[in-house]
Amino acid sequence: MIGLDLGTTNCKAVLLDTEGRVRAKASEGYALQTPHRGWAEQDVRHVWQAAKKVLRAVAAAAPPEAPPLGICCSGAMHSLFPIADDVGTPLANAMTWADARATVVSRELLAACDPHALYRRTGCPVRSTYHLQRLRWWYRVAPEQAQRAHLWVGLKDWVVHALTGVWAADLSLASTTGLLNLKDLTWDGEALQLAGLHPDRLPSLVSPSAVVGRLTPQAAAETGLPEGLPVIAGGSDGAMASLGTGVARPGQTVITVGTSGAVRRVVAEPWFDPAERTWCYLMTDGPEGTLWIVGGAINNGGLALQWVRQKLYPDLDEEAGYEQLVRDAASVPPGAEDVFVLPYFAGERSPHWAPKARGLIYGLAMSHTRAHIARAAMEGVANCLADVWDALEAVETTQDVVRLTGGITRTPLWVQIVTDMLGVPLMALEVADTSATGAGLLGLYALGFIRADRLARAVEPGPIYTPDPVSHAFYRQHHRAYGLLRQGMASMDEAVENLKENS
Repeated sequence: MIGLDLGTTNCKAVLLDTEGRVRAKASEGYALQTPHRGWAEQDVRHVWQAAKKVLRAVAAAAPPEAPPLGICCSGAMHSLFPIADDVGTPLANAMTWADARATVVSRELLAACDPHALYRRTGCPVRSTYHLQRLRWWYRVAPEQAQRAHLWVGLKDWVVHALTGVWAADLSLASTTGLLNLKDLTWDGEALQLAGLHPDRLPSLVSPSAVVGRLTPQAAAETGLPEGLPVIAGGSDGAMASLGTGVARPGQTVITVGTSGAVRRVVAEPWFDPAERTWCYLMTDGPEGTLWIVGGAINNGGLALQWVRQKLYPDLDEEAGYEQLVRDAASVPPGAEDVFVLPYFAGERSPHWAPKARGLIYGLAMSHTRAHIARAAMEGVANCLADVWDALEAVETTQDVVRLTGGITRTPLWVQIVTDMLGVPLMALEVADTSATGAGLLGLYALGFIRADRLARAVEPGPIYTPDPVSHAFYRQHHRAYGLLRQGMASMDEAVENLKENS
């Protein structure tokens, strides 16, 4: 089975055998475009070109006696763009999760609706990350494009159509748009009305485990895969990543830190935070019941360390720069001798929902060096994760060790900082690609090759990091100081915005 993950800056494919073991993998990158401040978009044609390359690579790796059984897809959440016709001609690049341009319509939207009722129905806070606000932006700011839209789709919808010729939106990704009613699993009437959208301008809804269609002759020729190969809908990258790490029982938790970051906990029923700091998305559905994930995503994970490396280690190439950054951070004690980094270089999502927030380095003295900033940046990301972790305090957990995935697992110092900050053991998992692997497992389940209880497969265990009690006590105080600093920065951001409006 092929698991295909369409991510923010690259796409990955894995080839699984029927036991869920990775037999081959491939990846291909593409650019995240930022043509204006607050914009973060992708050229959807570049994504399709990358998808074809990785599919061709894993197709070539399949043994002749065991050709691929099918393709199941995973996609980054919150992408949105209009297409002009049923062929799928894009009218614009796709907004990504990092795009903040829709904040300009925030006030008018909040005045036009009951945001608390919408959150309780859709599981998504009324914020610029979600489709409701983005659609209003399009109809207000780019009405000619919006009026020409035949359909509004996401990147995964578009790639699935390129593979099969069928338009379909899986319930897992649909639940991340802010347009899906979680009770009856249909498009929410009030949300669509507020967006100015008729439901026939959205793809049909399908189960994540549904066979959407089969590989067309053209797609088969371009990917090197057999014509007629089943294509399974799949789901969001967050949901698929949970499956790929063996997290599929209520109470289990996985933390991911790659370019961005997230804390996700599985629940048996939708859960809504009274303060609306977190989201609730559908994970999987089926005869055995529906599972949900609640949690929060942060915008700045590895992105924060990338900024530090680029700005403070320009004399070294990328690999050497990261190695020196880590060595420098290790040479500085916890707390970075009173230097704080608020790593909001790309704004922030959960739990503060501050898309216009900016990064801040605080506490510098003449004695400080780039090593202090390197350490403080790692601690800053850990503080962001702790904000989400604390917001999930009321959600029931199991005794299972919390899984940790993503590029962070290659930096033991950073893993230990997060462990000490949260005060819980973390198992660092080295999975080929958790989202692509989870999609492949779901595909095997959809075609009847594994049972539902095998979706939470026995993952090859990784090293377990345990919190140091002294360091944890220190970092809890550090986190409180970080919170006060963040509140002060929020007031400063508001003052700057007022200054702009009045200038």
